[in-house]
Amino acid sequence: MKPFNYLLLIVLAINLISCVQEDIVNDTVPEELRITTSINQLQVGDVIQLEAVYFNNVGQTETKNVVWETSNENVISISDMNIEAETEGLATVTAKVNGETMLLMDSKTLQVVKVGMLPIPSESEVIKVGTLKSTSSYVCEGDFEIAETTTGIAITVASNYRADTTLPGFVMYLTNNPNSIANGLVVDAFDDADGAHYNGAFTFDVAGVGINDYSYLVHWCRPFGIKAGDATINDK
Repeated sequence: MKPFNYLLLIVLAINLISCVQEDIVNDTVPEELRITTSINQLQVGDVIQLEAVYFNNVGQTETKNVVWETSNENVISISDMNIEAETEGLATVTAKVNGETMLLMDSKTLQVVKVGMLPIPSESEVIKVGTLKSTSSYVCEGDFEIAETTTGIAITVASNYRADTTLPGFVMYLTNNPNSIANGLVVDAFDDADGAHYNGAFTFDVAGVGINDYSYLVHWCRPFGIKAGDATINDK
């Protein structure tokens, strides 16, 4: 065997040992009901359909019967799956569902204004933020923002972002379960056509995704199924 092949095998073996020595305790997460509609303001007379998604204890979506309530029917009324803005004011809508172990709820406060009083919408009315932190011996760190776009979301990592270039099988995921890649959405990967982004400011455009669809941004060593870093996605 040629010396180069020996060297390649040694490097791969070192990476494998490093990866498999990182422990994942389990892949369960708390059940969650999440209102995914991002709108915060309505005009009098607007009728919209709010959406809420139930996630089970491994972060997978399941269909369940969601019950909607309003804190003030004079401001916002609810009929079937639709809500209608009746008069100016504030009202909180609440989604409820029976989970496997408990009653789950999520609430959202909406403002109703006069017709013509809403500001001109922009692509980034709602902003999410987070900070990646290493969970293994590999470097994975940096701040990021997530903004709505006309086609989905834009994830912008800051200039302090770093991912270890020696990480074998590097992949960045959006997920609702930071301890599993089973239902994650790939954002960036070492085997992408354009290669992986490892350092400094950069924006990833992700089409067809809502800003409230995922709770975590994570890095994984995909070939060996080991998490290298993670971040919770929070409201700004």
